[in-house]
Amino acid sequence: MYVDAVLKYYQPGSVVSGGGGNPGSGGSSGSKVADVGRQWIGRSTYVFGGGRNTNDIARGIFDCCSFVRWAFEQVGMYTSPIGAVSTETLNRIGTKVSANDMKPGDVIFFDTYKHDGHVGIVIDKNTFIGCQTNKGVSIEDLNNPYWQKVFSGHVRRF
Repeated sequence: MYVDAVLKYYQPGSVVSGGGGNPGSGGSSGSKVADVGRQWIGRSTYVFGGGRNTNDIARGIFDCCSFVRWAFEQVGMYTSPIGAVSTETLNRIGTKVSANDMKPGDVIFFDTYKHDGHVGIVIDKNTFIGCQTNKGVSIEDLNNPYWQKVFSGHVRRF
């Protein structure tokens, strides 16, 4: 299976950067990974399968999971190889947490075209940042009826 082949490169603990805490672990340090992508708001394009090479990234071309991978990499956290990131690889790393306990920097999944087919990064209990099909990178309201309908309840902490 593809995901298993990709995960052979994952080493437990490699997601966490060394030193001053885990930028994706929630709390005030988790806001770093949630904030890093703001530079792409209004300057990015969603392309399914995009963001899997440095040329795409330099031009702000991402899909949801490549954006999440890029954001974590910017704060020193390696989640997967650049060309192999997918929602399937992201939903197998870190620790699953309750949606009631989600914190800034947690990764949130949505059932769009498939189960856990879309992913973003929690900013706070009401908002997340991610690369959206029709907008590119944007901040979205979790109280929006669309996001409420497709939220899978799956939240992970890296």
